Amino acid sequence: MTPPAPKPPRDVLDRLVRESLLNTDNLRAFLSRAVPALADQFLCERARLMDREFPVDDWRRREADLPFEIPYRCGNEERLALVCLLLEHQSDPDPLMPLRLLYFAVNYWDRQWRAWRAAEPPRPELKLNPVLPLVFYTGTTEWTQARTLAELLGEPAALHAFAPSWQPLFWNLADQPPEQLLESGDGWLQVLAVIRAQFAAAPEFEAIYSEVQRRLQGLSVQDRVRWYDLQRIVITWGQHRRPKAERQTLLAATLNAQADPGRRAEVEQMEKTIAEALIEEGEARGEARGEARGEARGEARGEARGEARGRLLQSRQYLRRQLTKKFKSLPEEIIHRIETTTDLDRLDACVDQIMDIQSLEELRL
Repeated sequence: MTPPAPKPPRDVLDRLVRESLLNTDNLRAFLSRAVPALADQFLCERARLMDREFPVDDWRRREADLPFEIPYRCGNEERLALVCLLLEHQSDPDPLMPLRLLYFAVNYWDRQWRAWRAAEPPRPELKLNPVLPLVFYTGTTEWTQARTLAELLGEPAALHAFAPSWQPLFWNLADQPPEQLLESGDGWLQVLAVIRAQFAAAPEFEAIYSEVQRRLQGLSVQDRVRWYDLQRIVITWGQHRRPKAERQTLLAATLNAQADPGRRAEVEQMEKTIAEALIEEGEARGEARGEARGEARGEARGEARGEARGRLLQSRQYLRRQLTKKFKSLPEEIIHRIETTTDLDRLDACVDQIMDIQSLEELRL
């Protein structure tokens, strides 16, 4: 197999997967695979992302942490539950994942306990909301780090029996055959087939990539915003993860799958934006690595600038699409503020607000 191309900055790819799960349909699709017996009872359209509300210090959330508070149907009633979803990629799996998830859960319960104590008596009996701890692992091999809290404990082993019974559910993409993902009938799961096959031999990857492109066409009519976001994942993964020699073939497969001229123009522009980021990255990473030290310093500066620019463009585009999806149209003033914002943290904070705000006037940008 041809060795994969050098990896881009890790967060470029991770952010795409994280942002995709902010979409209600994508979140529902993931739960349907991870917890099929429970998925239908979660009202994902009313999910509320809570990551800006969790505390800090050395345990502050990573960009890949997605704690959702989601109503769950219990017969004729609804109860809130915390679906604590953490993304983990193959580069550096977190060996403390069970502890991290337990920390989220305990903090969530502590907030409920405090609110209960602050309420005026007579207070109802305290009943804490359940927590579903999930790890979405995209690595190509089996998860080899700790799965339970007890595995993190040292001696004396005789005391391990008293550890809390806490075992998150690990959903390993490597266990999902690409063929099953393609036949799932859901666009987000079909896109996962590209990620699943990212290190496959060229003919196999091209076949899966082309098939995903073909199957996404129906979604381009049903839900244009979702189609655009999923296309961005597919194209970026193909361009970033595959060798340079394959990129033109993948570009052709992308364009050939677009029956609508408007969609073809959109993906052409998308490909161009991603290609420009790759060119900047290649220049920064240094096709001239063996040259003078001063040039190497320049490459590092170029890499930082290219990465920052790419992230900024992606954040602006994503925020505009999600706001348009919720509010149908955006005033010129809002568009101008988005396009002139150079603070990535502010843009990310706005994305996190979308699920909670009811009008554009509430947007804190």
